[in-house]
Amino acid sequence: MNTAEHIALLQRPPTISGTQLMGLKRGLREHAGIQIETPRSVIAHYLQVRMAVLGIVHLKEYLALLQGGLAARAEWMALSDLLTVKETRFFRQAAAMECVAGYVQDMLQRAPNFEDFSFWSPGCSTGQEVYSIGMVLEHLLRDQQPGFEWYGLGTDISFQAVEQAKLACYSESEVRSLPQKFKTPYMAEAENGHWQVSENIRSRTDFFQNNLLHVDSPVFSDFNIISCQNVLIYFEREKQHWIIDQLVDRLSVDGLLVLGAGEDAQWKNKNMRRVKCPGVCAYIKIGGNI
Repeated sequence: MNTAEHIALLQRPPTISGTQLMGLKRGLREHAGIQIETPRSVIAHYLQVRMAVLGIVHLKEYLALLQGGLAARAEWMALSDLLTVKETRFFRQAAAMECVAGYVQDMLQRAPNFEDFSFWSPGCSTGQEVYSIGMVLEHLLRDQQPGFEWYGLGTDISFQAVEQAKLACYSESEVRSLPQKFKTPYMAEAENGHWQVSENIRSRTDFFQNNLLHVDSPVFSDFNIISCQNVLIYFEREKQHWIIDQLVDRLSVDGLLVLGAGEDAQWKNKNMRRVKCPGVCAYIKIGGNI
């Protein structure tokens, strides 16, 4: 095979048999915990991307790479990174941000002297939700609670998304959905038409890679708010319920849990009470852990 033929093969999406497709989906469930319904043509495209990166021409060779060892584990994560949708934006769910704001205002009325506050966004993608919640907190508390400290954590299965979140730098199109009352005080113009999240927001946030299958880690605990939206769709129903219960255990009593629409289907927890927030799937923790 000459060089031109080799390059042509690297640029051509592989043909995936039904058996190979089933094996890939099974492997993604076992190694990354995700369940995908992505069209075969899209999967083939992303396989071609990974094969080109690795210089692999034949699909059988790539599938053999996925069979075992540290290289296989890393490759499963790289493939799942490509296949999980990372579409997000600032204030993507405006109703959810209003729910968060209402919760914080109620908390200020009930306990006006509290001095610290934490929230967590599992499946944070490139960070916009974390920064959106941070802006809401700053906007509500900068005058009412001068000594108030808050901390925001974002985690995601994608190493690439987490690194982008840490940069906190977004294009003009990415900040288009950000209301002006938040953009003016909390974003600064950067190079090449980009916008940088302000230092007072960035300094109170942190991001690292984590799979929701490892949500039971003791490092996650006592959050006032956990917002996990449009992430659980990648997991089977039984695993979804287990993850939500783990999130509940990591909320402080009276903490707020926000889920994506319909992601709480057939889920019940005696320690949680549904919150009346129009258009939002939200709960307040009313008891201790299970």
